[in-house]
Amino acid sequence: MTTPRPMTVSAIQITSDDAAKDATVERMMGFLDVAGRRGSELVVLPEIWTGAGLSTDDVYLDLAEPIPGPTTDLLAEKARKYGMYIVGSMYERQGNQHYNSSPLISPEGEIMGKYWKTHLFDAPNRPDIKGGIRESDHVEAGTELPVFQTDPAKVGVSVCSDLRFPEVYRELALKGAEVIVCASAFLSPRFDHWEFFLRARATENQCWVVASGQYGVEPQSGIAFVGRSMVVDPWGTVVATASDEEGVITTEIDLSFADEVKRRYPLMDQRRPDMYSHIGKPKDQVPLYK
Repeated sequence: MTTPRPMTVSAIQITSDDAAKDATVERMMGFLDVAGRRGSELVVLPEIWTGAGLSTDDVYLDLAEPIPGPTTDLLAEKARKYGMYIVGSMYERQGNQHYNSSPLISPEGEIMGKYWKTHLFDAPNRPDIKGGIRESDHVEAGTELPVFQTDPAKVGVSVCSDLRFPEVYRELALKGAEVIVCASAFLSPRFDHWEFFLRARATENQCWVVASGQYGVEPQSGIAFVGRSMVVDPWGTVVATASDEEGVITTEIDLSFADEVKRRYPLMDQRRPDMYSHIGKPKDQVPLYK
């Protein structure tokens, strides 16, 4: 028998408004109070939750701020008040560069570190998005996949389109991540992709996944997001899902369940790295077999 390791986690979903950053932030503070009162130890916010930055080519410049900065100071106050970790993504300005940045704030209100989104969403030919989207026109891609040691668990951080790259989650899992968070603004109507990928990433890496998404239609751009924030266990079972509205989902997870799943089926021990020599190479360096 494994010793239970309970941890209370929350995911907050919200509909941001490019033209109303202050109001969006204020609404998020209220939701953080809800998560805090529920005893949350880790709270996951959506991707670019202070404003999606998709309504004009340069609105992201108005939404961006330094980290630490005014918004992370407010998050730090909530983290200290309730003794919880908070992580989510926002536009960061660093000199002349901009990043899709996810700071992890500790219960002491300190920024433990941050993750800069590595796999940017460049989809210029999407028929369901007028004009397409090229995230790389606005922000720089990160170059690291950090895992953070929090008091309850080792936490890996991912953002939205990272979800489509299994290599990201495998790397985090190999580094010891017990919980991988996904801060997202996953586009509607791709709910089938959203749930499928979250369950697959949790199952294949035998870890907990806590995913939060923007929800509804952003008023300025008209772009819609899936929402449906969820928590998935290491066996691939969805243990909590948000309704189709703004709000907070909270559930208690047992970190030791990952150990039990690995005992049942030791996937990581059965890997064959000697056979995966092409995984880390660019596509044009991989020979095509006929």
